Amino acid sequence: MKSKELRAKRAKLIDDARALANGDTMTAEQATQFDAMMAEAEQMLGHINRIEQSENAAKTLAEGIAARAEDGGISPDQQETEERQHARVFTSWLRGGIDALHGPDRTLAMNRVMASQQSFKNDGSMGTSTPAGGGFLVPPAFADQLLVALKAYFTGLDEFDDITTGTGADLPWPTNDDTSRRAKIVGENTPVGQSGMNFGNSILKVFLYATDAILVPWTLMQDSFIDLDSYIRTCLGTAFGRTLADHLTTGTGDGMPLGVLTAAAAGPTSKAADISYDDLQELIYSVDRAYRPGAKFMCNDETTKQFALLKDTIGRPLWVPSLTSGVPDTLCGYPVVPNDSMPDPTAGATPLLFGNLKNYKFRTTKAVSIVRLNERYADALQTGYFGYARFGGGLPTAGQPLKKLVMSAATPAKPTGG
Repeated sequence: MKSKELRAKRAKLIDDARALANGDTMTAEQATQFDAMMAEAEQMLGHINRIEQSENAAKTLAEGIAARAEDGGISPDQQETEERQHARVFTSWLRGGIDALHGPDRTLAMNRVMASQQSFKNDGSMGTSTPAGGGFLVPPAFADQLLVALKAYFTGLDEFDDITTGTGADLPWPTNDDTSRRAKIVGENTPVGQSGMNFGNSILKVFLYATDAILVPWTLMQDSFIDLDSYIRTCLGTAFGRTLADHLTTGTGDGMPLGVLTAAAAGPTSKAADISYDDLQELIYSVDRAYRPGAKFMCNDETTKQFALLKDTIGRPLWVPSLTSGVPDTLCGYPVVPNDSMPDPTAGATPLLFGNLKNYKFRTTKAVSIVRLNERYADALQTGYFGYARFGGGLPTAGQPLKKLVMSAATPAKPTGG
């Protein structure tokens, strides 16, 4: 079933769930049915997102090849041929290690290993020495596909401003809040006044992340029908994605990135234990108009599910499920970005974020490496692999482009209308 058909089916399911809740109260059976229907709607959304992400992946990879070809001054066809060679050598290295390669293939593999070592030595990320059998700098296409896998796990990455640098050195970032600057009427032959722009400075750091070992039985490695690099890429994408989702959302900034929710300014506090139409309006208008173009909500599925019952002052649903590919659901006319690392709407929590998420910077480096553990798990007839890469994030601005709703201290029940 295509994503368009799934979206229509999901919208019908949500409408049916709302019909159950149209009365003043719901029976226990109706409440159970409502919860089941909303859970199914969220599962369908996940399926829709996976379909659309797979459709976009080929376009993303083609754009990456074209960009690298332009940087290297060669044609896209030449670039694709080179990358296919890199991918073939990489797969051979995954299956048999450096000793399984000979001639030009072995030379290319050794160059990728040395490139990995040099990349991490340049900024001191791995000390002064690296084991001779160290990481293999993955081919560009593998790195692109890994980023696609990361975004499939943590959709918030698509919303942040993605900054890729060649090394992991600290990146100074200027900060300035210019929302109060105004022009003045001046007379003829009157000099204009001066008001300096107060620039601050924020440092965007990256942190070295490593996955746990991925164990692959030798019997699988010997089977040529097993897509080993795809399997390892999926495992790495899930591992990196799960941790980054937490760190880029609620990270403290102490030895880890400063998460977008942590960095956001506190907005209004809900008037009661339940999120209301008034609370949403206050959150929206707590963000300066200059920062509202492109603004979106961010919350987890538990919070999103509750919005299905919210209506404005004339009875219109505030949450509208999307029927169009690539277009998210909306709340009060603003897109809703799902993020399961956001907290549930419990007493004192901050379950809802609003603002232009592009103000948050997600930083990564070009170097992603994989280490092959040749002997460590040999007694179990397995080979281990782990990946390491550098990621960071922060909100380097002197203004307050993002605000979060603070739940009141009372225990919430369900959202209410206006």
